[in-house]
Amino acid sequence: MSGADSSTDESERGGMKRIVALGVIILLLMAAGNVIVNGPPDWLANILSGLPWVGNPSQEGGNFTFTVYDPTFRGGSVNVTYPPDYQSLAAYALSLINQDRSTAGLTSVTLSPVPSGQQHANSMLYFGYFSHWDTEGLKPYMRYTLLKGTGAVEENVAWAYYSAPHFFTGAQVKDALKDLEWQMVYNDSEHDNGHRDNILDPLHNRVSIGIAYDRQNVYLVQDFENFYVNLSLPIVSGNEVKLVGDMSRIFKMDAVYVFFDATPSSVPTSALNDDPAYLGPYGPGSFIGGVTEPCTFSCRYFPGYVTVHATNWQVVGMRLNITFSLSPFVQKYGAGVYTIYLRTQDGKDLTSLSVWVS
Repeated sequence: MSGADSSTDESERGGMKRIVALGVIILLLMAAGNVIVNGPPDWLANILSGLPWVGNPSQEGGNFTFTVYDPTFRGGSVNVTYPPDYQSLAAYALSLINQDRSTAGLTSVTLSPVPSGQQHANSMLYFGYFSHWDTEGLKPYMRYTLLKGTGAVEENVAWAYYSAPHFFTGAQVKDALKDLEWQMVYNDSEHDNGHRDNILDPLHNRVSIGIAYDRQNVYLVQDFENFYVNLSLPIVSGNEVKLVGDMSRIFKMDAVYVFFDATPSSVPTSALNDDPAYLGPYGPGSFIGGVTEPCTFSCRYFPGYVTVHATNWQVVGMRLNITFSLSPFVQKYGAGVYTIYLRTQDGKDLTSLSVWVS
């Protein structure tokens, strides 16, 4: 859908584009402890082992149902439900992404085993809203961390809606996915091409794809990752942070940048749909300072912000070993969520790790 033809009615809503044509609405947004997964174990095993997928042709036609369980994070657990035809739909959505990346001369991304995309797609369908935030007030990087993601994540969200029942087959859902992908890559100027830039970021190497639908809605979530460091766990012990692991390629590190969000609280769906604070792109929180190499002869500081000098800073070849205390940040800003971005000298983030402090 070009958005330019005479049958299309467009209106602005807090920086979001609402496109209505032939009864369909497409909306675009830019950039836990135990995980209970409900889905076919064969496709899940294929994801985790990196095996290729073979779709089930029987799921391309006929009626199908998708039961979404409450996707709220509770007591360190979350229930992530997958559609019965997720294997086929996600493979298709991934192929669309990689076709666009190939056209731009970029390498393909692979499907991530982190279920952050599906959890958020489920949440939007289950509660009936469209936003990067969720009903718990969580942002994408927070959900990604809760679901055991340890790289850096940037999220695209898109939604197709019909005023009457429309989606009865997997093929119809795929048509919506194709249209949503096209909108994000080729009709994204209203959003400063943020969706497109995320899809075509050369450093991204994985994507967590979420697809949730009913008869009238298709929600698509693309959580793109920079996953280049296999970090050892636990990463946080008390107030000590250890970024220790092997990298899959050599990077020159700049510093660790720390951002702060107030402790998330519940948000009603009415606010998620209508309050300008929850519409449009999300930010990383407030920048509060950073971590640099241990102070010896020449000391680096973040003027006007908290500066912490790491107790250990070793980046040798493809081995990473950085240790620092979060205490100076916590002493100044108190309870909330501290998100840790390990940034390279060319400005690329390799982590977006959120730490909750009560």
